[in-house]
Amino acid sequence: MNNKNFTMKQLPVSEKPYEKCIRNGAGTLSDAELLAVIIKTGTRERTSLQLAMELLELHPSYRGLIGLHHLSLKELVQVKGVGKVKAIQLLCVAELSKRLARQTRNPSPKLTCPCEVADYFMAEMRSLETEHLYAAFMDAGGRILHYQIVFKGTVQSSLANPREILRLALQYDTAHYVVLHNHPSGDPEPSVEDIQMTRQLREASGLIGIPLMDHIIIGDNQYISLKERGYL
Repeated sequence: MNNKNFTMKQLPVSEKPYEKCIRNGAGTLSDAELLAVIIKTGTRERTSLQLAMELLELHPSYRGLIGLHHLSLKELVQVKGVGKVKAIQLLCVAELSKRLARQTRNPSPKLTCPCEVADYFMAEMRSLETEHLYAAFMDAGGRILHYQIVFKGTVQSSLANPREILRLALQYDTAHYVVLHNHPSGDPEPSVEDIQMTRQLREASGLIGIPLMDHIIIGDNQYISLKERGYL
């Protein structure tokens, strides 16, 4: 074999994602095959499909496509066969997947239980690298009027002063609201600080007559509701 990179055309027919997509549709491609189509070329030692398989196993904690959300440009370009252009393409694909998840959700669903709230925000929050605190402001029927990130960083310090959340609750004429934050470790088990700040926010909310209905902690495809745990 010469020094040129392997291309899709040089792969055996059984390993050609392009032909498989044309023949059976993109939905039949594996995660690695989808990535191989984006990557296009591999190296002298590995095909693009083999390179894609390596990328799916690259992150030490998150395997598969979710790992792309946790890899930086610097980490990606250290992989042999992934230059700056390919790394940027992969990061953009990961970002597109998050935005697509947001776009396809009902913009104002009726969320009546913790599992529905967690499911609505799971795709957006489960891959965040640092702790983010969200507030979702709802009408009396449980429909979201507005939601936004109100803090990035360690949650216990964010609610030392809950004025911003309460200001937004008044601004959007909220009947009640829910706060959510993620645990980048993937384990949603609440800390002592999580419980303490939930109680602080509950008390502050009671002063303006807009109740905090729940505090949901998002992990990796799992969640914990502090309301269901009895802290609210």
